Amino acid sequence: MIKYQAEFEGYIRDIGVGPADKVAASVKSSVASLNSVSKHLGINIDTKTLGSNSDIDELAERLSKMGRISTKNIKHYRSAMLQYVNMVNGK
Repeated sequence: MIKYQAEFEGYIRDIGVGPADKVAASVKSSVASLNSVSKHLGINIDTKTLGSNSDIDELAERLSKMGRISTKNIKHYRSAMLQYVNMVNGK
């Protein structure tokens, strides 16, 4: 579960990640990445679990140690987590 999911989707649209015709796909991909992190780690995504860059590093490390998630997927997850952290910190 992602707390503030609607706000996150709006944030991704507003910052215009990717070409204009790809924004909807970027929103969907970013939400899917955060949902994957939530599912893999059994956590809710909110400002307590994902509110800083050190949280990103810690969650990515936990995902990596699981040994079943590709480096490529973790890179995508990190990108989505960074966008979430930027949103909650008003960047």
